[in-house]
Amino acid sequence: MALCRCGQSRNRPFCDNSHRDVGFADRGEVFEGGLKPGDAGSADPRLRITPIADGPLLLAGPVTIRSTDGRVALQGGKASLCRCGRSRNKPFCDGSHKGAGFVTG
Repeated sequence: MALCRCGQSRNRPFCDNSHRDVGFADRGEVFEGGLKPGDAGSADPRLRITPIADGPLLLAGPVTIRSTDGRVALQGGKASLCRCGRSRNKPFCDGSHKGAGFVTG
């Protein structure tokens, strides 16, 4: 599945390719700084994705996030993913949605 990161999808939390229309671009690099990977030993085998109203996607369960070159940037039990497209720590949420006035539909 592809999750929206630009904040403009009409089918959030899923990508509908609106990023092309709004000129959102990201090189696919994943920055580890400031991560809180959570409990890497979670016994629950299910991945749960919870969209937070006007905020990030919360992932809980077995999570692995790779950069475009295949490097594992996060492997653990929790992650918060940016949906507004303004995070300086993409794909992770850094709270930028608050100042940007991001509103989910």
